[in-house]
Amino acid sequence: MKILLILPHDKIYRYRGFLKQSMPYAPLTLTTLALVPTELEAQIEIIDEGVQKPSYDNKRYDVVGITCVASSSTRAYQLAQYWRDKGSFVVLGGVHPTLMPEEAAQHADALAVGPGEKTWPQILRDFQNGTAQKIYQADYPPELSSPIARRDLLPRHRYLPIPTIIANRGCTNHCHYCPVHKVYGGQSVTRPIEEVIDEIKRLQTKKILLFDPSPTSNKEYAKNFFAALLPLKIKWFGLATTDVVYDRELFELFVRSGCEGLMFGFESLSQASMDKSGKPFNQVGQYKEVVEILHRHQITVLGCFVLGFDEDTPKSLARTAEIVEELNIDLPRYAVLTPFPGTNLFTRLKNQNRILTEDYSFYDSEHVVFQPEQMSATELQQILYRTWQKTYRFSTMLKRARLMQKNGGMSLLANLSLRHYVHKGTLIGSHKWN
Repeated sequence: MKILLILPHDKIYRYRGFLKQSMPYAPLTLTTLALVPTELEAQIEIIDEGVQKPSYDNKRYDVVGITCVASSSTRAYQLAQYWRDKGSFVVLGGVHPTLMPEEAAQHADALAVGPGEKTWPQILRDFQNGTAQKIYQADYPPELSSPIARRDLLPRHRYLPIPTIIANRGCTNHCHYCPVHKVYGGQSVTRPIEEVIDEIKRLQTKKILLFDPSPTSNKEYAKNFFAALLPLKIKWFGLATTDVVYDRELFELFVRSGCEGLMFGFESLSQASMDKSGKPFNQVGQYKEVVEILHRHQITVLGCFVLGFDEDTPKSLARTAEIVEELNIDLPRYAVLTPFPGTNLFTRLKNQNRILTEDYSFYDSEHVVFQPEQMSATELQQILYRTWQKTYRFSTMLKRARLMQKNGGMSLLANLSLRHYVHKGTLIGSHKWN
């Protein structure tokens, strides 16, 4: 059986030529699905359209699996039609098909909804036996074993040279704009700790990127996991919520287990926005203290901010870049509020007739796709662009690099990389859909 697995491009994540390409984190979805039942004797190929120019001509595959999010769903459906026309059996899966199964099912021979570790092997066996169904659905259990990813199938030298690992893929928070809790049913979905530790040991690496969207959702699991990391003496980068610094036992384990950098969804500089969006544990008044505590422990802070909440006005957003600079965020990132299909935010804005386009290729967090409450969509788009530009002036980048007690050079390179994309217009989406 010949199998092709595809990660489609979108307007932001796409191949632009080797010399123009940034190095993203290595994805895990396709490399995990590459562990197919051995009795199928499958030949597997992976194409990541974000880092390589695909060549599909004159090729034939029995099964083509495509995973997508909202912003890449349009491309995924194009690919699905292309391969179905060539006689391949096409399977769609991922966040968008899981949240929008009726739409996705129109474009595929089979749909994988829920954990691929459970649905994918059954789909392949049924295809082999001629008994394939249209929709395969499985629920996420609290604990889910996952095979070690086939990283050897990824294109070489196209990703950051730090392997990605996931231990807890779920999230118990209920932020209205986030699809994660919808996909995982609002629960923490953990891997057995010994399985994760074994995978890290096999990688023989001194640094890892921990992909967990909310590693502290299950605090008991988190404490046991980070305690298990201690003997490995590795360094790691990951995500967290701002309240982690106030859990003394857990934060101490973060530090002792080798944490060197954390990405936080600070989201808004308005407490009212955080409270109304289902993220009240983000206390805006504590942001500066949070960053100071992290810097005191030599942890780099990657801060994500979202523009366009109902409480935002052109005046309140005008100082975003300056306030972020005052907070001493090492690597700031900006996005516009995006009502991803299937989320509570999408439902609310749809009911209010505030969705401006349902062309999901624009749902990449850099295009305004809804009518803001207190400004026009064009105004919000322009504010986003100006905020990126202000933050990535040379003077502010140099200041951030100097403030870092550790990895200042790496911080400057990361800042320069984002500046390049800001000024080339590849990171900032222009308002072209209307």
